[in-house]
Amino acid sequence: MTDPTRPTRPDDQARQDAEALGVPPENLPDPTDEESDVFEVWDINMPAVLLFLGCETQWRVVARGMAGLLYWLGIDYAAADVLLRARPKRDKKRYPAAQLLDDLRDMEIAAREVMNEVRE
Repeated sequence: MTDPTRPTRPDDQARQDAEALGVPPENLPDPTDEESDVFEVWDINMPAVLLFLGCETQWRVVARGMAGLLYWLGIDYAAADVLLRARPKRDKKRYPAAQLLDDLRDMEIAAREVMNEVRE
């Protein structure tokens, strides 16, 4: 059963964000196709995904070259630490901060590779 609090397809803002990052529209699912799910996140991975999404405004970025292209350095871990500390006690016991930070780094590396691809 789909949890209505967890979006399964990109909304308009997600599409605009993807376009700004250079993701081709054909790589996004058709928003009019109500039958297909974009992806499913296993419950065990949801805390790491929520941490990653919580850090969406905490990327260190520099301008590259005269064209002003952005180069994404990585997530500010001080900001991630704030989010990790703000979790409810039950989540802290169930999902250790060290494991979540490792998962966050894995997602950061994958995202950085995509975001830093040279666009023509």
